[in-house]
Amino acid sequence: MLHVSGKQVAAVFGILLLIIALIKIISIAEMSPPVISIERDIKSLSTKPFEVTVSDKGTGLSKVRIYLLDAYGESVLVEKEYKKGTKSDVLNVSINPEKLGIKGGESELFIEATDRFMNGLFSGKKAVFSQKIALDFIPPEVQELSPMLYIRHGGAGVVIYKVSEDTVSSGVQIKDLFFEGYGGYFEDPLIYLSFFAYPYNAARGEKIEILAADAAGNERSESVHYRLLRASYVKDEIALSEGFLKKKVLPLFSRIYGYSSVGDDGQPDFLKAFLKVNSETRKENDNRIYEVGRQSGDKILWKGKFNQLPNSKVGATFADHRKYLMDGEVIDRQYHLGYDLSVTRKHTVPASNSGVVVFADHLGIYGNTVIIDHGMGVMTLYSHLTSMDVKVGDTVEKKDRVGRTGTTGLAVGDHLHFGVYVQGVPVRPLEWWDAKWIDDNVWYKINYVKKNFAVREAPH
Repeated sequence: MLHVSGKQVAAVFGILLLIIALIKIISIAEMSPPVISIERDIKSLSTKPFEVTVSDKGTGLSKVRIYLLDAYGESVLVEKEYKKGTKSDVLNVSINPEKLGIKGGESELFIEATDRFMNGLFSGKKAVFSQKIALDFIPPEVQELSPMLYIRHGGAGVVIYKVSEDTVSSGVQIKDLFFEGYGGYFEDPLIYLSFFAYPYNAARGEKIEILAADAAGNERSESVHYRLLRASYVKDEIALSEGFLKKKVLPLFSRIYGYSSVGDDGQPDFLKAFLKVNSETRKENDNRIYEVGRQSGDKILWKGKFNQLPNSKVGATFADHRKYLMDGEVIDRQYHLGYDLSVTRKHTVPASNSGVVVFADHLGIYGNTVIIDHGMGVMTLYSHLTSMDVKVGDTVEKKDRVGRTGTTGLAVGDHLHFGVYVQGVPVRPLEWWDAKWIDDNVWYKINYVKKNFAVREAPH
């Protein structure tokens, strides 16, 4: 019989306690240091704030220190200690050159994050980020070159401007919308042209600004002086019939969402289906159009005025404000963002101008839809098509067939829904059908800049 002495038992017990203690120490200490992440590229920094996220999944954060180091010494931007249990923090870091007594030039940024090693009994593990940077506190220059702007509410406009060489992005800002400026049209590479929209749903008197930013994040703005021309829009009421809801809305709902709209009683829920399609789906579709509209080519591809569907009768117009009624009660309100044009059933739909097809697919309430990019943010949309005769990437000339009219989507009766968009924002098609409007608002401005600022159109 094996005899185990008390000393042996004690030794084994001691070893077990030691192992448990080591496991505990390792779990407390953890092996990985804190994690540091930065929201954007910081090779150049200005007074524009930037975000730094620090985190530690184990024992938590103890402190963080962010500072600049150059030939003149150290400039502390952030120094912060944390309470026990703090796992992460998002720091909004900014540089105040006047307060710190620093100027632009070469520097090095350091970010140090320390965790609570052994619950703070000893110095924690430290994560260090460092990067050589350029400090730049001088914003770029911007100067409007084009003449006085006249723009209609819901319409499009053009601004031509010049920026300094340190500019990396520029464009026109109105409300919360930014319209990119395009270079390369003039021989001078610092001259940019921006097509933009005064949104149909924006208030009168919105500020229009040209914005220019450099690599460090410095921004300069110049207000654009303009006169807003009045525009009247139709108010309409549409009474929804059970036949329309049953034959058009329910099938479209099922196609989009992959299931049927039914109520608690197991019967078709017309109201639920209509509100989801007319509101939620419409918003999703318009967001998709906006996304497509932001991916435009950097050259003007169109020539002359844009053509309306030949011999077509106009139904609904741009920015009609519609009230939808069911049993006499208003259940929804939406805007109609194009022109409804009809001729005969399955009528040929020609491209209104030359460009490149950037979308050709079914698009919810719009049904079968083709979008043509005409360059520098200008696009046209053709919806409710019964057939599409082009595909993404096709180059089309004015009058080339893109499809045939139809009733796909949420269309009532065979017609074409035609829209014009500037960088994804809907504008009044009527302007683009008008040769005089294009001459006065586009080519006149381009020629004015050529003449008065001694620039020539670059080959393209």
